[in-house]
Amino acid sequence: MLYSLLPPSERAGGWVQKKLMRTIESVIGRDLQWVQPSIFKQVFELRNSSTVIAKLTLPRLFSEEARAESADGCWKFTRKGIWKTTISVFECEDEQPIVSFEGKRWGKKFEIQLPGGEKLLLATDLWGWKFSLQTETGEMLAEVKRKGFFSGTYNVDLRRRGSSYKELPWLVMLVWYIMILERRRQHAAAG
Repeated sequence: MLYSLLPPSERAGGWVQKKLMRTIESVIGRDLQWVQPSIFKQVFELRNSSTVIAKLTLPRLFSEEARAESADGCWKFTRKGIWKTTISVFECEDEQPIVSFEGKRWGKKFEIQLPGGEKLLLATDLWGWKFSLQTETGEMLAEVKRKGFFSGTYNVDLRRRGSSYKELPWLVMLVWYIMILERRRQHAAAG
């Protein structure tokens, strides 16, 4: 009932759902999973049991752009380029990126430079089933890992050390965004 009383601009932006979500920091150390509720939509939810913590939406099937929302805020992710990839993070209403970085790949690591200058590493395993966000010294902040061989569900492990980063909410969703893009690249390469 309350939902129908809101102006359309607030309904369309997910205002009601965002108010019901919990912050990323409030679920550190809990069982979290990225799931895709419908194979017909490019919408992914970070859940703790049945509670939606965050949502990542790709507007079109082969889109290089995504919208990420949680109780912490709203961000847009974009990727440009084929050989020299640039990934940018924007707050939803801004035209200037918070951060842009080149998808420098050496071995199985990406380098992310935060707005304050600190560098984080996003490492993946050989098959791309596990991504871990680490400090430059290798200290784990977050890990996303495929639940099983035939499962489309991915477990998320947020470490307490990650709470010292104000960027943690969008970093968690950025890891998933990059993981989705990598899965697409692998599927395309496989034929």
